[in-house]
Amino acid sequence: LAQPGDASAGPVCHMTLDAARVAYLLDPVKLVSEVGYPAPAVRERLEEESNMTLTRISCEQVQDGGLSVFTVLCVPGGFAPHLSTRLGESGAAAIRRWVHEGGGFVGVCAGAFLGCFLDLIPVTVRDLDHMGASPSPCLVRFTATGQQLLGASADAAVTRYANGPVFAMPESNVELSLVSSSNRQNNAAPDAQVHTLAVYASSCRPAAVEMEGSPAIVAGMHGRGLVILVSPHLEDGADERTRSPFRNLFRLAHAAGGTYRVDHQTACYV
Repeated sequence: LAQPGDASAGPVCHMTLDAARVAYLLDPVKLVSEVGYPAPAVRERLEEESNMTLTRISCEQVQDGGLSVFTVLCVPGGFAPHLSTRLGESGAAAIRRWVHEGGGFVGVCAGAFLGCFLDLIPVTVRDLDHMGASPSPCLVRFTATGQQLLGASADAAVTRYANGPVFAMPESNVELSLVSSSNRQNNAAPDAQVHTLAVYASSCRPAAVEMEGSPAIVAGMHGRGLVILVSPHLEDGADERTRSPFRNLFRLAHAAGGTYRVDHQTACYV
């Protein structure tokens, strides 16, 4: 996944992939009402530090089939109800259909909430009672799967938390192959397979809320497309321990819907 110029760490395959064409779906309300929205970090990570293209798309364009020319949809921070309201059922159905046919979905913070609302993978959100706290630094630690697929370090890394979802995994979840040739041939994947790519190594919620040790980044297949939900703002990390894995999330989502598959014996694309 690592590309020329990246400072990726950890065991990861170095294989050149076609550049991801990323659609950028922003909060339509914040876009006109909040000065400085969106923050530049996502664009810096994807365009300035890699060979990916990031193109803004509106909810109306999504409704009209505008995702067809892209390989990955990025929904960044904002307020998920603004997006779900503007998308409506036709926009929501367009995203589900496009992902099912092989598009990659990467939702960050509010975008992760939207992915849950759209039922793209079977994770739910818990502890909605403690939303609204000020953003704060947090620690994340990548799992063995996250280290292999994203080139991430095993050490805890600092990033920013801004009220992203606290995920609840499916009770019957069994983590098997994240992307397999059989899933692609069958045009589907077992609904219960959700993978944890990183966990929180600190807590930003009240002591009664079990946040530390809970999933921070989860991933699973929706039809032929890979869905990645990121609770913290990984793009805002201070160094390559979060920045490089953030870029690789998009390469993973891009490749999963194409002609590649993940070989979990070697964590390589073949």
